[in-house]
Amino acid sequence: MKLHLSPYLNKRKKTIEFHIAVGAAKQIVLAGSFNRWAKDELALKKDSNGSWVIEIPMPPKGKYHYKFLIDDRMWMEDIENPLREPDGVTGWNSVLTV
Repeated sequence: MKLHLSPYLNKRKKTIEFHIAVGAAKQIVLAGSFNRWAKDELALKKDSNGSWVIEIPMPPKGKYHYKFLIDDRMWMEDIENPLREPDGVTGWNSVLTV
């Protein structure tokens, strides 16, 4: 059972936790403006409940866009985060404000 919506800003630990539930995925990566949209840096780990989770250091204050890359072929916004903006193509970027 997860305790927080995604993303969860842990001010005490100065981290941000992201999670997504995609049962059939073999790999999920977090990419966004906070890591130059790198597709190979922030791999999520599958937890015992079948959700994918990653905790990253909190970036400097600001507004960031991000998505999940599923199995290196499908981009998906964070469906638990209601804050989103058009990605300039045909979809949405999730928005994170620190």
